Amino acid sequence: MIDIESLIAQSAAKIHERNGGRALLHGEIAPNSYWDAIIENGLHLAWASEESGGFGADLSEVAGAIWNMTPAPLPFVETLIANKLLELGGLELAEGRASFAIGAADGTHIIPFAQQVDDVVLFSEGQIAHYKSSDLSGTALDSLSPDTDGVADFSKTNPINSAQTNISRPMIEAIILTLRSVQMAAALDGALSLSIDHVSAREQFGRPLSKFQAIQHQLAVAASQVAAANMAASQACAALSNNIESAWHEAVIAKVQISDSIEGATAAFQQVHGAIGYTMEYDLHLHTRRLWAWREALGNEHIWAQKLGDDLAQKDSDNLWRGVTTGAW
Repeated sequence: MIDIESLIAQSAAKIHERNGGRALLHGEIAPNSYWDAIIENGLHLAWASEESGGFGADLSEVAGAIWNMTPAPLPFVETLIANKLLELGGLELAEGRASFAIGAADGTHIIPFAQQVDDVVLFSEGQIAHYKSSDLSGTALDSLSPDTDGVADFSKTNPINSAQTNISRPMIEAIILTLRSVQMAAALDGALSLSIDHVSAREQFGRPLSKFQAIQHQLAVAASQVAAANMAASQACAALSNNIESAWHEAVIAKVQISDSIEGATAAFQQVHGAIGYTMEYDLHLHTRRLWAWREALGNEHIWAQKLGDDLAQKDSDNLWRGVTTGAW
């Protein structure tokens, strides 16, 4: 479930309303005041337990906050993920902007929002390590997303803190894919709202575009894709809230479903907008460019569908049917 009406989600909505103006969304100003408001309200620690120094908020509430802040150009989701990893490792939480990476400790890995964060958390074969971003050497990544992703080399830097855990990679993937699915579903929903507003206000041949059957058909197809994405993200959140150790399947299903929805939905959004949808001045690309980048992050739907199929092929028929019908993998 994604609760956009909870106290935490409403706090996020107010922060976004006050600080997420057009200049910030289009990258004309830095998101410093926005992030200061997040820190002041403690939202960056919302998902961490009270024992670790956080709020101990339910994932449905955190997902609502993510929903209400999309598509703000700052590492809110990345910080939530980084702090969850630190908590799982029994390490001190990051107080400021943070991000994450997955892979070998002696390798080079992609870091979302690399140029904005102060801390980076690396998961490597059960080890969770906390680095200062200033200690890592790296370069900016050429990406479809307007966000500042980068590539960093971890081989020449020692972490400031680390812990060996029994956490598996599928558990980490479930966390990342679930929160990213919420973002993707929110971005799709935002792009749909923009499209509906546009065709309702824009007139052609003396009547709104929304009155044309071809436009209605395109938006109906897009709306069905958005609805499927919302349901997939909600199911992934429910699974992760219930049991992090068995949430991988629902997280991967959400990744596959939403990534698959992106192509058809964004094509419809672009078409109903016409030429204005391709301009940098209009807001549509703030959603679509991120969607296209998130679709490829950690692998697109084809890669994850293969992984899911390989996993299911290892199960006997009784366990497979129980998983398909009940979600109890």
